[in-house]
Amino acid sequence: EPVLRDVKTVENRDALITYDSKVLERDEHGKPLTRWDGETMKLHPVTRKKVPDESARVEVYRYVKPRAAKWPKTDFIVGNPPFIGNKRMRKRLGDRYCQAVRAAWPKVPKSVDLVMYWWERSAELTSAGLTRSFGLISTNSIKQITNRAVIAKWLSAKNHIRLTYAIPDHPWRDEETDAQVRMAITVAAKAKSQGRLATIVSEANGSDGMAIVELAESLGTVHANLKLGADVASATPLRSNSNMSFMGVIPSGLGFRLTESDLDHLGLTLQEVAPVVSEYLVGNELTDNKTVGLIVDYDTRDEEQARAASPALFQFVWNRVKDARLARSGDTADSQQYAKEWWRFAKARPEMRAATGALKRYIATTETSKHRWFTFLPKSVLPDQKIRVVASDDFYTLGILSSRVHVTWADATGGRQGVGNDPVYNNTTCFDPFPFPADVSEPLKNRIRTEGEALDALRKKVLSEHADLTLTGLYNVLEALKAGRALTDKERAIHDRGLVTLIRQHHDSIDIGVAEAYGWPADLNDEEILTRLVALNKIRAVEEAKGLIRWLRPEFQSPGASAPPVNATLDLGEAPVAAPATIVPWPKTLAEQVSAVAAILAGSPAPQHPRDIARAFDGKRAASVTPVLDALTAIGKARRLGDGRYAA
Repeated sequence: EPVLRDVKTVENRDALITYDSKVLERDEHGKPLTRWDGETMKLHPVTRKKVPDESARVEVYRYVKPRAAKWPKTDFIVGNPPFIGNKRMRKRLGDRYCQAVRAAWPKVPKSVDLVMYWWERSAELTSAGLTRSFGLISTNSIKQITNRAVIAKWLSAKNHIRLTYAIPDHPWRDEETDAQVRMAITVAAKAKSQGRLATIVSEANGSDGMAIVELAESLGTVHANLKLGADVASATPLRSNSNMSFMGVIPSGLGFRLTESDLDHLGLTLQEVAPVVSEYLVGNELTDNKTVGLIVDYDTRDEEQARAASPALFQFVWNRVKDARLARSGDTADSQQYAKEWWRFAKARPEMRAATGALKRYIATTETSKHRWFTFLPKSVLPDQKIRVVASDDFYTLGILSSRVHVTWADATGGRQGVGNDPVYNNTTCFDPFPFPADVSEPLKNRIRTEGEALDALRKKVLSEHADLTLTGLYNVLEALKAGRALTDKERAIHDRGLVTLIRQHHDSIDIGVAEAYGWPADLNDEEILTRLVALNKIRAVEEAKGLIRWLRPEFQSPGASAPPVNATLDLGEAPVAAPATIVPWPKTLAEQVSAVAAILAGSPAPQHPRDIARAFDGKRAASVTPVLDALTAIGKARRLGDGRYAA
């Protein structure tokens, strides 16, 4: 007997789209097109791990007039949507279905993971008051910038949704592949109460292979990045940092990789093919202290130019790349372009090449790393997509990025991924919104510059002398030193050969110098650093809106623009003026809010309580202006008095 009686409420259907009809796609001979079914797996004959079984095929359909599916009226939504990332959706679900989903949900960014469509609809219904609350299980990539944009939109004040409970990171066993992955839980509702954030205190594997975890809960406002405290997710990109940070190239195929033995076999010398062969480094090779490799890089050359550069080398690439590119060709414009121009990289990064073109070196870090460090690479080395590039050759910039201030920011604004749950450096969240110190004197810049150069030289020296040492190993020991933990024998050996105490001294000197550059105490805790950086980001946004842009490389970013003079100031509206005699609308943008509140505070003859300032704005209470006042306080534009009032 069925466990459930037929209550007419269980529906077996597509949760995301509906459509007028499905049309079977056929090839030029009228034969139905097929694809992998996206589910059936088999054991690899060598690795014995589960891999897609390409013999399991399903027919390909085109969806006519797709639109978002309607959900039934309900009080609560609870779900565990498929763990399918953006890059795997087409492989698992098919090109046509992905196209239909994106056409049906035009307000959802195309770069999100599949779960975010469930998040969008659940939040939409909750915001409208049609659903009381919703809770979803997803991969922990929900915190990444592209995914959390959906969350941030619904957490905005006008939508009245809050995260009432969240676990940002929790182990999960993927039964399909037996992989140990990480997941997140988010619960949201229209609520005014504080949220609960649960984080892992301890983690172990049970006898059945499932994880045993101990969680600790904290109360507060849970932000879109699933963290409490400073709302780093609200920071906006700064023009001053534009066109400075990039992801490395994406060749799309190992067939471009080249070895010296390959050249010998082809009867070629490196000098003969130098115009189309570059030194090449991938992320784990940089982390693990590996030798730089070689790659065939035709860049913008057309097919005839590529062939003419070296027919033998062109044939080498043809045999290793062309068929694979054609086999992976789908019906998207990008995949068709990749197949048509098979001899070129999928992403050659012309913007990155332009930004580093006049430099002798550039700053590099890996996308995912247990510890966040930055180093210089020579311009001759072409970086892979797993390396993040900052187009500067200044050791002062290296010092700022290597400081505790920036590393704390990067750890808070970037996501985490992988079995090791390691920090991810994302250009758009870690670099673009980061406010560099301004009005720094040349003597102090030179101090930071000297320490940055010494740090980079020391690390390169010990890594060149000891091929078995790695950056991860060095920084594992450095973290142990900072924690005051006794070193193991293995760690002691790494410490002695890697000169880790000297590396620590350089970092300490950089941290002191960078704190001084910001005008901050050197002993701020992480939360205080983040609060000040978020506030400074908002002030910089106001400055830039009014014309003051503190370019990092003005000669490249804005040729002809003069760098702002030391102690440059900008009229942000703080000139002493009388407080508004009439009630005015609350500004729509955060930058305008900062400017308006600063103007009222600066024009007040006496310190003001938040409720006094709020009276100047239509329908606002103290709770609306207090965060703005705190932001001004954090960057020294206001002072908070003991009685709760604020003064300019």
